[in-house]
Amino acid sequence: MCGRTACTLAPDVICRACSYKDPSSDKFKKPSWKEHPESKDSSTSYTYYGSTNIAPTKFTPVMIRSNTPSSADEEPREIMPMMFGMIPYYHKEEAKSHGLSTNNCRLEGLLESKLYKRSWNQRKFCVILAQGFYEWQTVGATGKGKKQPYLIYMPQDAEDKKPINIGDKDLWESSEWNEEDGWKGPKILKIAGLYDVWKAPNGDDVYSYTIITMESNDTLSWLHDRMPAILDTEESVAAWLNATPKTPTSELMSILKPVKSLQWHPVDPKVGNSRCHDTDCMEPKKPEERKPTFMDSWVKRTPVVKVKAEESTEEDESKTKKAKTE
Repeated sequence: MCGRTACTLAPDVICRACSYKDPSSDKFKKPSWKEHPESKDSSTSYTYYGSTNIAPTKFTPVMIRSNTPSSADEEPREIMPMMFGMIPYYHKEEAKSHGLSTNNCRLEGLLESKLYKRSWNQRKFCVILAQGFYEWQTVGATGKGKKQPYLIYMPQDAEDKKPINIGDKDLWESSEWNEEDGWKGPKILKIAGLYDVWKAPNGDDVYSYTIITMESNDTLSWLHDRMPAILDTEESVAAWLNATPKTPTSELMSILKPVKSLQWHPVDPKVGNSRCHDTDCMEPKKPEERKPTFMDSWVKRTPVVKVKAEESTEEDESKTKKAKTE
């Protein structure tokens, strides 16, 4: 699952952080930034606003293959704001009134979905960009305790071996970029997704997306049984964005796999409130020690007796059977 992300970066920083080497020139190129088409309604905005705590229905930066005819002056990739949570193409009312949970799309059922298979068949593939995403772990012996949030992000390489603060905007903005060496700043998170263009009742073309998720591997299964499909190499990003209707499904599915190399740290539980956009939401915070509850005490007073198979006897088995019948 991936229902909350963080991205406080300015458009020019995002473009620099997503630079890639162009095989034809052997130099690094930056995707171009493209604003979302304006609304015909002056009271409606489809603008990206950076935030430490982004919830569904907000507009976030998304990278796609350019839909404009290619030329020497145009970039093959562009980044534009899209709504987090795909709007069903068949929806006829207000954008947020469809009542479906579309911020995530399960990989296992993607090809059978009425909503998502259309984008898949048309190869409307995108890459969601963020500094990181949040996930919650339930803390407590009963599984009903408090939930501790964590920020998950790409592993960061520090030349001086000091930990990198992924939420430090100054670090991102001051990092260097040039055509010969590319981006020298922190690694931005890139997540595979699908997008579509919905026609609003007022005639607006609204771009929206969903994040593809899959079963977690050993890296994140301790935190959640689902994880987003993260694209951790330029090869996987290029293969995803350059897919065409002729690209075999098996080849595309092979791109989407749970990554093993990630970093994370606990953050303040206040990020659970989607209205909280405090600047320190991404900062590491030591989890508060949880006070024992009555249920925890009851569990401790009811020990579970385990009997090793090699130590059991026929007498033990007969006692067990007798207890069951009684």
